[in-house]
Amino acid sequence: MRNLRAVGVLLLFAIAIAPSAHGANSVAWNSTTRLQGIVVISVGETVRVSPNTSITLSAGTKIIVNGVLEAPAGLTLSGSNWSGLIINGSANLVNFNEKGAQISFQVAAKGKLVISNGNISGVNGASVVEGSFTADHLNYDKGVGGGIDSYSGTGSVNISNASLHGSGRNTGDFFGMYNVKSISLSNSVMNGSHCAFHILSLQNISLKNDKIQDNSYGFMMYGSSRLGTKTITNTSITNNSMGFDEGSSSTRNGVITISHSYISGNGQDLALYTGKVKVVAALVKNPL
Repeated sequence: MRNLRAVGVLLLFAIAIAPSAHGANSVAWNSTTRLQGIVVISVGETVRVSPNTSITLSAGTKIIVNGVLEAPAGLTLSGSNWSGLIINGSANLVNFNEKGAQISFQVAAKGKLVISNGNISGVNGASVVEGSFTADHLNYDKGVGGGIDSYSGTGSVNISNASLHGSGRNTGDFFGMYNVKSISLSNSVMNGSHCAFHILSLQNISLKNDKIQDNSYGFMMYGSSRLGTKTITNTSITNNSMGFDEGSSSTRNGVITISHSYISGNGQDLALYTGKVKVVAALVKNPL
């Protein structure tokens, strides 16, 4: 099922590059702009959004960014069951609010999405990152579904100062990293998911000063490359049903170093089988 889903996502990225009869020809968007159907920002085109723009989207509306989308001073995109953002080019969104999308965003292998001060809510499915996604001060409520997935081994996720949460322990995973190049998370809180991290393959992971709490699993670390660097530092992993789980002795992980972190108060703190997870200078008091 996961493989079929990954193929579907890649096909969607390929289709998104095709021309559409509903092209977005404006060089500026504001609160009077109407976006409906398949809206394409073409290669070579830059759309600049006026400050504090709010646009309501009808069901099925899809925004495909093959060029550049710039919203430097406030953009709200809301609606019911609209399709979300597909980023094949680049988008830089400041004070960004998004509500009611089927999928918040999909970033293709050569795409780049940057969000500064963002709120995402009311989504129905997991976002997908195969290119570059950077966010600072992001509040992402995934609801009952998934949060952010990656499949192709090209994705790079870098998030700081964020609240990443769902509707409870029996909802979807927040990070479904089935094959990701790198993920970095700092000064953030994750709660209300089945897995905060469900990882099957990655090269690099860096966590610093994070709280991973109130999930079924803090980590399902079920596969990682021998290449790259994998560190978890000054992080609290607590009040999860399982703190950090490698699954079984058949799991293949590279070296993962957990240092100066608090792993306690979970139903089970650690389930380690490979000898690759090194817990160094564990803290007996929660630092966060």
